[in-house]
Amino acid sequence: MVKARALEPVLSPDEPVEIIHLEFDVDVLVVTVSIDNERIDVEFDAPVGFRALDEGDLLEFWPECSTFNGWLFQVQGGGWFAQESMRGGFLSSGNRDVKEYFIIGLNYCVSVLGWHDPDVNASTR
Repeated sequence: MVKARALEPVLSPDEPVEIIHLEFDVDVLVVTVSIDNERIDVEFDAPVGFRALDEGDLLEFWPECSTFNGWLFQVQGGGWFAQESMRGGFLSSGNRDVKEYFIIGLNYCVSVLGWHDPDVNASTR
């Protein structure tokens, strides 16, 4: 079971969240989301890693990480980091400074492992 806390607010059902752009250049990952036609950039400095999957392949995150609770979450347990930590080849498993974040979307969701909290700003894209 995933345990998470919302970093961004609850949305009404008529405010769908959609991940519309990902940009990665080794130093920065920017995830652009669209909420009710407003574009928002979620920027992660020096990410450890990230993945984008269809929400149907991430059912363990529901309903904890849903628009009823927010749209950007810090995962505190039971998420992707916990899954990867079961692999012997995942060297970051012993590093408790790694934080996990989860951004929901109608079609895709993005998990991010990183060192720092993300910056959330209106998109310039």
